[in-house]
Amino acid sequence: MKKVLALMMTLALVVGLMSGCGGSSGGSSSGGSSAKPIELRMANTQAEAGLWHIASETFKEEIEKNTNGRYTVSIFYNDQLSGGDLQKGWEMVFTGEVDLDFRSVMNATGFEPKLFVMTMPWLFTGYDDVDRIIFNGAGGDAMKELLEAKGAHVLAFGENGFRQITNNVRPIHTPDDMKNLKIRIPPNNMYISLFQRLGADPQNMSFSEVYTALQQNTVDGQENPWGTIKSAQIQEVQKYCTVWNYSYDATALSISQKCWNTLSDEDKVIFEEAAKKACQAEIDASRASDADIRAEFEAGGMQINDLTDDEIKAFQEIVMPLYDEFRDQIGTDLYQAFGYNN
Repeated sequence: MKKVLALMMTLALVVGLMSGCGGSSGGSSSGGSSAKPIELRMANTQAEAGLWHIASETFKEEIEKNTNGRYTVSIFYNDQLSGGDLQKGWEMVFTGEVDLDFRSVMNATGFEPKLFVMTMPWLFTGYDDVDRIIFNGAGGDAMKELLEAKGAHVLAFGENGFRQITNNVRPIHTPDDMKNLKIRIPPNNMYISLFQRLGADPQNMSFSEVYTALQQNTVDGQENPWGTIKSAQIQEVQKYCTVWNYSYDATALSISQKCWNTLSDEDKVIFEEAAKKACQAEIDASRASDADIRAEFEAGGMQINDLTDDEIKAFQEIVMPLYDEFRDQIGTDLYQAFGYNN
């Protein structure tokens, strides 16, 4: 009996060592096909109806097609795998509990505070700045390096977009309009400090709880890009929206380093090319949809106002000291990589 148990344990160990990412056994080289495909689990924060599904579904299609079915990708929307915990989602990628992931870079700031740099207030003047600094420049390279040091190999960056603010109390035109508003924010220390400087009462809660919290008036408002607001149907429970483009948020299509290390060189190329195609499709759709989403919200009764340049300056004067407050955490070199030279 002891010999049988010993043999079974040895076989289990061998199978474990042979397993690729996803927990399935089978070869990961690009030549030939396995008897059983390797199933990869991919997390996605948004609901399936959100724009982020474009990246996940395109990536899935490209991988399954270009590996001749040797890999399959199962997508789990609404952060099912992390129970709606945005930071836990990143942790699962870092540790290899999840193979693939598409989520906001901002939500990794709890693990790497230097990533606050991307979300600093009014750092970018528009999408031209974003494209130059993140998608084709030193800023994106720096973020990739920081995330990979934690255990997530970034295949490509996508886009969440410029963040707007909504609430149920009043239109926002001046910093005084922010006084005492309970605003849900993501788990980001810089945002806590920013909203406190504006006189608001920042509330940290899981994104999966936001709709109900707004509906029940537990919080007054929230801030997110257009596509994320729509994916969670937040416009149904908010009266006012202010367009201020105060902070930008990129997404990352990443693979756990544990999984990445099992891939052959040929498959690594396939994965990277699939991710680039998937993220570009998502970016194009995101930017093209902003105006349509806004029109849809207005048609549904939401009151939307755009801050003028002078109105934005009033907010900037209050929050720009944040750059010095977080300089020790972020570093002057990283500021410069993102185009901030003061």
